[in-house]
Amino acid sequence: MVSGFHSKIEKDVFHYLLKGTQPIILVLARGLYKRIPVEFQKPLNESRLLIISPFDKTITRASSHTAYIRNKFILEISDDVTIPYISKDGLLSKVIIGSTFQRLDC
Repeated sequence: MVSGFHSKIEKDVFHYLLKGTQPIILVLARGLYKRIPVEFQKPLNESRLLIISPFDKTITRASSHTAYIRNKFILEISDDVTIPYISKDGLLSKVIIGSTFQRLDC
């Protein structure tokens, strides 16, 4: 699972996934942490959590611009993409429209 885990519901899913056994890639919309949060230690030690960022350490806060770049980066590094919901006016929608991603309407 690769995500920015940025919204409230995504954060809830992330904390649930941290308790599991599956591999997780957290892509930050800012530079890497100076201090790794305590709840990340166990999955990191088990080599099932990878934290990456397309930004250097001088970017210390997420913004709509860095979230846009992060979302685009996630699409570029992913082999398969499942997006359960896209807000019509949201940042992810803007990333999808500008990419080669094919939307499947169900």
